Amino acid sequence: MAQTIPTILQSRVADAISKTSKAADLPDDFSVSVVPTQDPKFGDYQCNAAMVLAKRLKTNPREFAAEVIEHLETDDLIDPPEIAGPGFLNFRLKSEVIAKRLIETVQDERLGVPLVENPETIVIDFSAPNVAKQMHVGPIRSTIIGDCLARVSRFLGHNVITDNHIGDWGTQFGMGMYGWKKMLDAAALKQDPITELL
Repeated sequence: MAQTIPTILQSRVADAISKTSKAADLPDDFSVSVVPTQDPKFGDYQCNAAMVLAKRLKTNPREFAAEVIEHLETDDLIDPPEIAGPGFLNFRLKSEVIAKRLIETVQDERLGVPLVENPETIVIDFSAPNVAKQMHVGPIRSTIIGDCLARVSRFLGHNVITDNHIGDWGTQFGMGMYGWKKMLDAAALKQDPITELL
């Protein structure tokens, strides 16, 4: 599977920073994080590495960000980056890049989602409804949530064991048979069978 766009951008920004005039003064633990923007008007992704590093290097953050942009490889992926505020780098993906990724994703049988490297065995215990009572939203809700978790986990490559233990029916069936023989209202059964059985 192809690298994610944020990962590619992180690598390129880190490479650009290492080519700046301040490269020799960079701290050993410097890292780059590229995240989606909170507001689309600022582009698709943003990075604060230039701003954070400029503070540690005691240099002007906007000037440092501009120097990072000079060394940043962008042509095939993003439009020219913008510097925002005190030194944020904002990136807007090229339309053809988005279209290409969408086509690749749609054509991939896994929709671009990789299998986990270390699959685990996951046990999901479902709602365990009382079969002697009418179903209500509680068991339905937890069953839907459990099924979603099971499907997602299996899709990621985990071994999933599901259990929906509905308990001992003996007492409930005994009560149902006794009621059928001794208390049954045939008209009520015809009109609303579940309620009459309960």
